[in-house]
Amino acid sequence: MIKSLIVSMFLTGCVSSLSAQQSFWKEDFSAGKLPDGWMIVDSTKSAKCEWIVTDQPYPGSFQFEQQAPPIASTSRGYHMQFRPGVVTGEEITKWNQREEYPNGYFQTSAIDCAGKNDVVLKFQHLFRWNNWFTGKRAGLWVGVSNDGVNWKEYNVMDKISAATQLHAPVNEEINISEVAANQKTVYLRFFWRDIFSWYWMVDDIELTEPFAHDLALEKVTSHQETGNTFTKEDVLKVKLKNVGSQPVDEDFTVTASLNNGQKLTATVTASGHPIAKQEEYEVAFPATDLTQMGSYKIEFAIQYPKDERSSNNVLKANLFAARMNLGKLTKFNKISNTEYEFVSGYAKVKLMFYRDDIFRIWLAPDGEYTNPAANSIVVDYGVKNPRVSMADNGSYYKFTTPQCVVRVYKNPIRFAMYDKNNRAVIYEEAEPLAFGLKTTQTMRRSGDEDFYGCGMQQGNFSYAGKEADIEVTGWDEDQSSNPAPFYMSTKGYGVFRNTFAPGHYAFNGTEMLDKNYDDGFKLMGFTSQLTHNENRFDAFYFYGPSLKDLLNDYTDITGKPFMPAMWMLTMGDADCYNKGEQRTGWPQSTPDVISQVADKYVEYDMPRGWILPNDGYGCGYVKLDSVVTELGKRGFHTGLWTENGVDKIAYEVGKCGTRLCKLDVAWVGEGYEFALNGCKSAFEGIESNTNERGFVWAVCGWAGTQRYSTVWSGDQVSNWDYIRYHIPTITGAGLSAMNAATSDVDGIFGGSPKTYTRDLQWKVFTPIFMTMSGWADADRQPWVYGHPYTDINRKFLKLKMRLNPYAYTYCHEAHTTGVPMARAMVLEFPDDVVTCDTTTQYQFMSGEWMMVAPVYTRKNVRDSIYFPAGEWYDYWTGKKYEGGKWLDKYEAKLDICPVFIRQGAIIPMYPDMNYVGEKPADVLTLDLYPYGNTSFNLYEDDGLTRDYKKGEFARTLISVSSPKGEKGTITVDIAKAKGDYKGRYQERTYLLDVRSESSPSNVTLAGKPLSAISPEAFNAGQEGWYFDASDRMGRVKVRTNRLSTNQDQKIVIGF
Repeated sequence: MIKSLIVSMFLTGCVSSLSAQQSFWKEDFSAGKLPDGWMIVDSTKSAKCEWIVTDQPYPGSFQFEQQAPPIASTSRGYHMQFRPGVVTGEEITKWNQREEYPNGYFQTSAIDCAGKNDVVLKFQHLFRWNNWFTGKRAGLWVGVSNDGVNWKEYNVMDKISAATQLHAPVNEEINISEVAANQKTVYLRFFWRDIFSWYWMVDDIELTEPFAHDLALEKVTSHQETGNTFTKEDVLKVKLKNVGSQPVDEDFTVTASLNNGQKLTATVTASGHPIAKQEEYEVAFPATDLTQMGSYKIEFAIQYPKDERSSNNVLKANLFAARMNLGKLTKFNKISNTEYEFVSGYAKVKLMFYRDDIFRIWLAPDGEYTNPAANSIVVDYGVKNPRVSMADNGSYYKFTTPQCVVRVYKNPIRFAMYDKNNRAVIYEEAEPLAFGLKTTQTMRRSGDEDFYGCGMQQGNFSYAGKEADIEVTGWDEDQSSNPAPFYMSTKGYGVFRNTFAPGHYAFNGTEMLDKNYDDGFKLMGFTSQLTHNENRFDAFYFYGPSLKDLLNDYTDITGKPFMPAMWMLTMGDADCYNKGEQRTGWPQSTPDVISQVADKYVEYDMPRGWILPNDGYGCGYVKLDSVVTELGKRGFHTGLWTENGVDKIAYEVGKCGTRLCKLDVAWVGEGYEFALNGCKSAFEGIESNTNERGFVWAVCGWAGTQRYSTVWSGDQVSNWDYIRYHIPTITGAGLSAMNAATSDVDGIFGGSPKTYTRDLQWKVFTPIFMTMSGWADADRQPWVYGHPYTDINRKFLKLKMRLNPYAYTYCHEAHTTGVPMARAMVLEFPDDVVTCDTTTQYQFMSGEWMMVAPVYTRKNVRDSIYFPAGEWYDYWTGKKYEGGKWLDKYEAKLDICPVFIRQGAIIPMYPDMNYVGEKPADVLTLDLYPYGNTSFNLYEDDGLTRDYKKGEFARTLISVSSPKGEKGTITVDIAKAKGDYKGRYQERTYLLDVRSESSPSNVTLAGKPLSAISPEAFNAGQEGWYFDASDRMGRVKVRTNRLSTNQDQKIVIGF
């Protein structure tokens, strides 16, 4: 990630900061339109590539850390922007074949420079470019001309490397006197030439006269920013330039102030060797010892009395060693009973306890503690009464809590966590913390240890022997779309790095032998290296010991996943319905979504939940208020794809009634903090204008994103592999507390009838999903491919609707504990060694009771299904499977997704409906698989508003007891509801669907017998029971009349 600082480039007369001198001509685009007399020339001769004056960020998010903020220029606000958009990517192959390029420029009207002996052009811009198939004169060329025909050009791109994200804003200053001085007519031209893909924003273009006496510091020439090897006789050198109009012929000094207290001075003897106008000069300082620190902050300053501009006299530089480790402890400070400091030379490191099971290690390599993330990621820095005792054990300090022991070794300083008895190692550093431009913690790793977390990593959830990029690298398999600087280990600990800096975690270090320290430590084993690109180390450590405990601890610090409204768990549909004729072949506007899509859902009897009618670059919307109203009548909530920020959210949410923001373009800037703040702004923007819950979709998430947003894995081509690798993608995201994690059903490109159906099938057992049309030949609605796909898709969507109380309860569990609904097998079966690694990565648990093994090949067969200990039942046939075994060649015709139910399961279900609220949910079905004593604590609230935060919700404990694995009495207890909320059902009918291989002899309700009745009478609504031996290997069906939910209910099935 490029650092957030302003860069200054020098071309024939460039300075390090914006001038304070008066300009004689300036354009800041504050009028919000192209200035009069200016012209734009675009070789594509279409509106596909946009040159616009705007105050909004640029669009486009493919493989970038979201998008850029409006340019941080002096005037801010409106600026000139070039937007090639996605069309550039679509046309690149054709352009390359024709050897044509999307060249384009804008040109000013004539500028009067008469009477100006020297002329300097200044502007600020922000851009990125790639080097695919570039031409011979590729560049961003600034031209100066007196006739608009003959041009003197300066390439201002040549010192900025190609990149997939924007560089920091660049201040340019070019002396154009050669063409412009004393000229009545001067034209300026900004020309992107021979490049296929680029984004650009420019502002505050101005012409000035240079000062007579003006020296500017340009850059450090003796050292690079990174990778330095400091010596005891190091010589610092900087380059300066005379950017004034007169030569410098008097001696002056340049100073270098280092953050270790040193101050160096060099004298420039300009009296003997004058520095001519536009001449550069290298200044060398006396040799000095730089071996004491791993990084230096240095401020260089020119001391020249005649200098008329001070803003370019100072140059601040950060220099980093290639690598430096913490050394021997030189000082120990006890700050409080929960905070301790360890000093090694200039470096300091704190150990801070927040709870008995949470502590923090915070390194300041130069002795100054910094926290750039501040409160953006961490939601609670509060100290919760940790009970810490300290002892000096000779070679190490020991810090003991009721949960664990932290050791801090003295020579060199290293950290380790042990169990509370100080016997078993939980984690241990293999070497001291290393710092430079990057900071690395190297951990000892045992051969049977596995690791999880790292956010949403495409195709991965388990990392032993692997590496993970903690930065956005793309949307394909083995890339990262929503990283998180967090991991946890099967040894019982987790680590969260409190940073927005990109990183890389390598859990595959090779064997190391005979690494001895003074304390007797000898490493024999494997290592993990955890690196972030910053010169500081700040990490929170959690002791579980279970993975669920660790997720709870992690989300106590970074925030719990948002609680979705119930409609958010239903089918989402996105496309642009405000397209021009150029894209569709016929005119189309936002209201067309009603007849073209919403009415079709009704016609095809399809469950539904929400629509994004403006999903596309530049799509926009019209008649939003009436569209929202009409969609609502058909069972849809309405959301908006946010291209230009959330400034209109009060109108969109408060007046029109939208309830969802998809952030694909307008938010971010450089880095993950902008992305997180964008999610927060959208989420809070919704909740500030309604009492309903915020709902945001975003890509490029980070730690903390789970508080506000669904994360999805980006724009992808669908095929069978797409289905396969997204199974661990979603369960892996859940292991970083991203409960609302998904990908587009059947991708947005490619796809087929079968891959659509197979992908939709398994995603109904996850919390949230959507389709996105408009990018492939076939749209993504569930009826598009016709029979039999339409019927199968309907079947699974209706099942998802019925499972809403089950899913909603687990979403609430995620909201309170961080434990996701879609769970890697290891999360439910941590003691089963088969589940710890990638062996079971293509199956998962939906909640505690439902195991899903998606089909991800063309064959209607699923192999390699693993059953953990216990009994399991085929959801569709009732066939029983013994745990601890594998199943191959499971026949899964297209209308079957392999789903297996765990013994003891209690699965609550609502009546069949096509959207939330279509009919009352006052009939509750309990799908039961009795085995021993099990329970399910049903969570319900109004499903829509934030009143649950005020305590307006209810829990209903459902308990089932029966013999284990043999016939016997089954007792079902439905406790009275605890709590209340507006709209809670005071009475309910209960339908019990109970697995049993034999018919009961009697069924009682509250001690009174229920009648045995026919299936026809049962289905007609009569209270009673019947046994169906042909239904899934045997089912007992029980129906009650309406019963009070304020009283305990007991149903006993006797044999």
